[in-house]
Amino acid sequence: METLETENNFSAAWTFYWSKPGFRIQFILFVLILASLAFVFPYFFDFIEARTGKVLDDPILDLLPARDVSTLVFTFLYFAIVSWLFIAARNPKVLLAGVQTYCLVTIFRIFTITLFPLEPPAAYIPLREPFVQLFTHQGRIISRDLFFSGHMTTILFCYYNTSRGVFKYLYLVFAIIIAVLLMVQRVHYSIDIVVAPLFTWLCFLLSKKVLLAKI
Repeated sequence: METLETENNFSAAWTFYWSKPGFRIQFILFVLILASLAFVFPYFFDFIEARTGKVLDDPILDLLPARDVSTLVFTFLYFAIVSWLFIAARNPKVLLAGVQTYCLVTIFRIFTITLFPLEPPAAYIPLREPFVQLFTHQGRIISRDLFFSGHMTTILFCYYNTSRGVFKYLYLVFAIIIAVLLMVQRVHYSIDIVVAPLFTWLCFLLSKKVLLAKI
């Protein structure tokens, strides 16, 4: 039977979970899905950037100033990712849940972005993220991956897959800050921000209640 002591010991935890066929199969499968998404991204980005989309009226954006806050977005987001990976690595089941949530919500985003082509908001300011640009051809900045926000789903998968404690509350605060910053930067409409928690939560539940329930 799984014990708290097993979860708190890095080596013992991985030995314990890796001995479970269900965990091994899901872990390998979702790592392969993650790698496949990284391969597909440059071509998907080329596809959406070549399309013409619709410009939405957004009264919420009109209330906010337009500023380049790329550095702040990058700082909050990647601090959350790195800290979450450090925390989750000690509990393989939590790490797997996070990877599953990210993969599932990214697949959902591919479908919604394809079905709902949008142009960037008025006063759009390019968001420069060196890491994301590694997955684009010639390091191009992507502006039409809008509905729904990938930045929000990333910070939210950290939040949903963290148990109670300082970091869970910290990720929630970061999510609120990033939501505002993305709108200040004009890289997303408010609807992109608002629906992201719902899609991420659904993917988190699918991972927790369906996939991980089999382990």
